[in-house]
Amino acid sequence: MSERKGGGPGRLQGILRRSAGDVAAIRRQTAWLADATRELNAVLPPRLHGHWQVASLSPAVLVITAESPAWSTPLRAQQAALLDAAAVIIGERPEKMTIRLAAARRSPPRKAGRTLSADTADHLESAAKGMDDPRLAESLRRLASRRRG
Repeated sequence: MSERKGGGPGRLQGILRRSAGDVAAIRRQTAWLADATRELNAVLPPRLHGHWQVASLSPAVLVITAESPAWSTPLRAQQAALLDAAAVIIGERPEKMTIRLAAARRSPPRKAGRTLSADTADHLESAAKGMDDPRLAESLRRLASRRRG
């Protein structure tokens, strides 16, 4: 089959084939940053392990992402050791270190409870009795049936 040449969506296989070099470069960079994180981790106290990672490393700047502000403060106190260790990795000491906060991990929304209190169920039943719309009344009765044991 031929690939689309228009402005619409392309075939995934074609997109992957054209971007294979880009994907490989991203994988190499990601692996390199993970290795740098492991090497820099070695100069830190064990309590800091796993709460940060290297986001970027160049002669200009070492950028670290921390899980939270609580972890950025002790990392900042280790700045000299981190910059010295980074010099071993890239051959020269970065001019500065920047700490950024990682995007907050979002917990899934809490699921609504399967049961209702007796008062809530009574209110729903009462509301269902006053409804002109039979479908809405039936929906309210169904909700009210989730009354706790």
